[in-house]
Amino acid sequence: MRNMNLLLGFVALFLIFSACSDETDTINANVYIHDVAVGGMNRAEAEAALAERFQVPLEARELRYLKNGEVLAQYTFADFGARFDFTPLIDAALTPRRGISRLFRRDLNESPGFIFNAEKLESIIGGLSKKFDTPAINASFSADARGQITVSAERTGSGINTETAAAATQAILISLESGDVALEFFAVAPTHTTADFDFAPAVLGNFGTYIAGSGGEPRVRNITRAAERINNSVIYPGETFSAGAIIAANLPDSGYETAVVLVRGQPVEDVGGGVCQVVSTLYNAVLHAELTVLQRHNHSARVSYVEVGFDATVAGDYFDLKFKNTTTRPVLITSRVEYNRLYVQIHGYETRAANRTLRFEAKKVEILPPEPYREVVDAAVPRGVRRVTLESQMGYHVELYKIVYIGGTEVSRENINTSVYKPLQGIIAIGAG
Repeated sequence: MRNMNLLLGFVALFLIFSACSDETDTINANVYIHDVAVGGMNRAEAEAALAERFQVPLEARELRYLKNGEVLAQYTFADFGARFDFTPLIDAALTPRRGISRLFRRDLNESPGFIFNAEKLESIIGGLSKKFDTPAINASFSADARGQITVSAERTGSGINTETAAAATQAILISLESGDVALEFFAVAPTHTTADFDFAPAVLGNFGTYIAGSGGEPRVRNITRAAERINNSVIYPGETFSAGAIIAANLPDSGYETAVVLVRGQPVEDVGGGVCQVVSTLYNAVLHAELTVLQRHNHSARVSYVEVGFDATVAGDYFDLKFKNTTTRPVLITSRVEYNRLYVQIHGYETRAANRTLRFEAKKVEILPPEPYREVVDAAVPRGVRRVTLESQMGYHVELYKIVYIGGTEVSRENINTSVYKPLQGIIAIGAG
């Protein structure tokens, strides 16, 4: 009987140790993950304990990028999102052992998973490339204040081999130890060299316009600023020049002042008033240089500084003057303001015959009369006085032709643009003062 009771006791004890499900929220006692006692912990507590022992030291490990032994940049493993994944080990720890084996120490020493963020790695390597790459500089030319043109030589650049840098970075991260990456640099050859400038620059196109007003007026200062921005612009063969992008009157903090501009045919105050005179003068120089115009827009109403058909405007990011260098050599734009004149020249490699000349002719195919003067009451005008405050203006439908002569004989006539100018209704102020 005594033996029977003893047997029943062992059976009961066995059943107590065995009576547990396959899942539990708490890890059994005497369970260790890489010598960290996690018995009695839930999942979050076990993750925190393992992170304190292993994750924090891992994140603090360093990775340095060198060039010829000099440290260019330094990051921690945390910057790459490096971390251990103890999830499978904690899953195993949460799976209870049955029977009397629960009383004995259980060690889980399998290697944890290791993870790093590939996007962060790519971003860091890309940032190194952006910061330490040296762009190649093309040979170029420019004109000084006296109009003397000189050529500047090209310079070879360098770039980081991002593929080898990324591979070396991954290898160090996977090693779980701090390390250095010796960056490999490769040479970046310039696209254009002094060999592209083996010619004596000639003036391919030249045009000037009269500037109304004095140098102290915002409009004149805007013209001067825009002329300075396009001055010494170099356009290589096949490249497109955007006047709007270079003049940049539509950008915040552009430096331009408020002056009169035309908006839907009406004169209004806006930032950058006057820059279109630079654009129009440039357009005419381009026409005489016979570069290919890709985009051009006329003003909504006539302007005073060029004839109808010869103007060009820029506005926001939708109206622009764009043209392409279709010659075999680079071209140079020079622009200057002298007294009350604006001059724009296009310099390049002249291949046109000496007896070949151009003429441009604007043909008015339709005249658009304005509405009768609009009368407005103006308290600033003396009572009984009628004063024209805005002159009315005819509108036109114009076609511009380029006519080519060889030895004085016309050989071609080409319609190169069509412009429509709205008539401008004048205003008469009636005194009410």
